[in-house]
Amino acid sequence: MALSDYVTLTISQTTVNPTRQGFGVGLILSATASFVERVRTYGSLADVAVDFPITTSAEYLAAQAYFAQSPSPSKLMIGRSANKPTQVYQLSAITPTSNISYTYQLRVRGKGFADALVQFTSDATPTDAEYAAGMVAALNAVVGKNYTAAGAASPVTITGNAAGDWFSIEVVDPATQKVLQTHADPGVAADLTAINAENSGWYALYTLYNSKLYAIAAAGFVESNKKVYIADSNDTNTIITATGNADLIDQIKTNAYARTLGFYHPSPASMAGAALLGKRLPLDPGSETWKFATLAGVPTFPMTATHRGNITARNGNSYESVAGVNVTFDGKTGDGNFLDVKRGLDWLEDDMSKSVFGALAGASKIPYTDPGIAVIEAQVRGSLKRATDRGILTNNPAFVVTVPKVADVATSDKTSRTLNNVKFTATLAGAVHSANIVGVVSA
Repeated sequence: MALSDYVTLTISQTTVNPTRQGFGVGLILSATASFVERVRTYGSLADVAVDFPITTSAEYLAAQAYFAQSPSPSKLMIGRSANKPTQVYQLSAITPTSNISYTYQLRVRGKGFADALVQFTSDATPTDAEYAAGMVAALNAVVGKNYTAAGAASPVTITGNAAGDWFSIEVVDPATQKVLQTHADPGVAADLTAINAENSGWYALYTLYNSKLYAIAAAGFVESNKKVYIADSNDTNTIITATGNADLIDQIKTNAYARTLGFYHPSPASMAGAALLGKRLPLDPGSETWKFATLAGVPTFPMTATHRGNITARNGNSYESVAGVNVTFDGKTGDGNFLDVKRGLDWLEDDMSKSVFGALAGASKIPYTDPGIAVIEAQVRGSLKRATDRGILTNNPAFVVTVPKVADVATSDKTSRTLNNVKFTATLAGAVHSANIVGVVSA
């Protein structure tokens, strides 16, 4: 006789593992992607180069900045935008009549042409009209450019030759001229909705055509869809004017966006925000702060105390050299809170909700009894313990979980099979961003 004649055994796996959010995955929104699907996933810069082989393209430069960090991210998504912006910059002289025999300089980069230092020197009797004529001629002289400059006075407009053409204008000296992007939003929220519907496995957004209208529309989507967003801006007004100017980063603060980090850098081509995503997304939520990041391949720039103060007054962020070390500051979102806290709490919400769902869906039945309620309690406690171990929550004071006794549950809750009044309290671990030290030294 065989054992199977006496005992038959069937083993099935009851554990359910819901798909977890990709808290380490960034998405670059592309206006030039040619693939049919709305989103593709890449594991390296070499993979990106297959679809975006032009090394001066915005997508290539952003992916390069993203993957150049250490530790390097393992995954990047690029989403295809069907609604393509026509990029427009406005360039203006600041007190042009005072700049006698002065050489104005811009750094210009863009898809399909070589990086260029564009310059024009005023004469002994400078005027704004002279400035405009000189800069228009110098900008239009760049070989292979994908834009056209025009204007007889400030502001000069610099417009992409076709929808989706990308280029970067960097002002060398913000004391003498200023720049901002002014193009319309072509429908970025609709694009992000379509991309997210096809594949929602990304967490952090990066965009390439950041006028205020464009980036605020992207931020609106992010705020409503539990993602985060780094919005780069090179609007000179961010550093030379006080708050209330309604530039992009000022508007992020005014809107009190909790998931959008405004990042000032004078060079859009440096892709500073993409580099910051690449630097921090590989780290587990709770183990990082978005301040003090050193970004490989991203230069700092001359920044005065006034410039820095104007950025931080907007709850904005930037990149500076401190004691010879290049670091980001301050990791804040528009509402004045810190991005690492939002990311940590997003992780906790995802982990706890899916842990509880996994217990519910993985069991044949969780009875509405005290032992059944204890199963849910265990999932909540387990998630809070994992959040504590990750550094999202502190263990002193420790979290507290309370659940009802079945005898105290309303009949209507039992009838509807809904467990209410499962509650917890916990304390954020936070992070140290500065220190005040007092010492006494005696002879």
